[in-house]
Amino acid sequence: MKNVLKSKFLWVAALAISLGIAGCNIFNPTESVNIKNDDADALTYEGYIKFRNNEYTEAAYYFRKAIEADESHSEAWLGLIKAKLNEEKLNAFNLLKYANAKRDGALPLLDMPEDEANELKNAIDSVFYYANAFKTLDEQQKLDGVVSMKTKSVLDGYMVLQLLNTMLVMRKTSMGMEGCQGSAEYVKEHCDIGAILNGAKNNSKEVVESFNEIFVTCQENPASMSEWAGMLVKEWGEVDNVLTDNAQSDAFKYMCQSLAEETKDTDDPAKLSKTMNVLSSQMSFSDMIDDDGDGCIDEEIYDGEDNDGDGEVDEDLRDKTNEITYDNVRISQNVMNKKTAIKDLRVIAEARPNGKYTKLDIDMNGKTYDDEDYTIEWDFIYNKYDDRVKHSDHRFKFAKDLVFNPQGYELDYYINLKRLVAEDSNKDAPAYNLDFRKEHIGGCWVNYSEKDFEKWFEGRH
Repeated sequence: MKNVLKSKFLWVAALAISLGIAGCNIFNPTESVNIKNDDADALTYEGYIKFRNNEYTEAAYYFRKAIEADESHSEAWLGLIKAKLNEEKLNAFNLLKYANAKRDGALPLLDMPEDEANELKNAIDSVFYYANAFKTLDEQQKLDGVVSMKTKSVLDGYMVLQLLNTMLVMRKTSMGMEGCQGSAEYVKEHCDIGAILNGAKNNSKEVVESFNEIFVTCQENPASMSEWAGMLVKEWGEVDNVLTDNAQSDAFKYMCQSLAEETKDTDDPAKLSKTMNVLSSQMSFSDMIDDDGDGCIDEEIYDGEDNDGDGEVDEDLRDKTNEITYDNVRISQNVMNKKTAIKDLRVIAEARPNGKYTKLDIDMNGKTYDDEDYTIEWDFIYNKYDDRVKHSDHRFKFAKDLVFNPQGYELDYYINLKRLVAEDSNKDAPAYNLDFRKEHIGGCWVNYSEKDFEKWFEGRH
């Protein structure tokens, strides 16, 4: 299946679309509230009266009092969240203004004044304080069940705030990047979303954590993801045609589940680097450099398999705007059978390069896809998926004669050694020279000349 959602900036448009959805729920007044005789209900009723009169601070006061009287009162919690949203002026129209969803690649909020960005971040954090408390109590089944965090309309609004928070985190990350400093025109040209994601690979903990929150919520609310945030998780356009409504929801749920798992561990630097590569590739911003230190350039596709035979899976991913064809029938069967691994959701029938990758020499052997009849860098050794499974070999042909880990190190040690090589950035005095890389790493390094070796460092600066 070809990627039918190729725009790099659809996730920004997703915010605008989701705000249209969310405008019907936590960003707007509740039409009614059940009145009972106990104090919590009376206080909640009074809170909604104040809310409808646009007296948001007073409304928040009554909702808090209701929660103090009965912590399980879900309508009081929802009322408090709504009151805080409006007290902080986080309504749908203001959020759309903040999003400023341009289609020029620039990160929304990037040109926002610092004091305004800080004010917006503090406002979102203040709402999250209550929303997360509500979510925790709901997960622990300590609420009365009248309103739930699992209610689609409530989760829609929650996801909007998470997405906006992620933009603010990326904005903060961009502040220390060379390409994001200078004149407005310079920043516009050098500081798009892809530059920020790729530039954050060595300082990405907060970015990954913010994305993790989105994917976890998506996992709990796949219906909303299938409506709009599917723009974050691409390539499902044609699969939708052969899935039932429930199966479509499951497909998004499983994909979000996989990405939530991928972004969960932020304490391991090596795992963090790989995770940032996954995020970059899924949003069509791969950097076209050797991220894992094996000398090969963007040699993996995101399919949950080891495409080069180095013992790692999905560690140095290609841009997802490549012409990847998926086995829709097999994916549909896997979804119906509740298979949830990436390899079950990304069954690849064929891979072909987009325009920029036709000129990329992935294995540095002097040939690219543009050369006549040279498709080795994009052909599987076994064309049929069942044959790849049968032989436990998901490699591309370019990797058939490559030898990784020629010294036979323990895999963890070898992977760590590759990471050290990948971080080696001084071409004038490299910590690991070309001979060392050929002898201890192997892989594509065997195809490098000293001139190629010097060029390898250019991507690090």
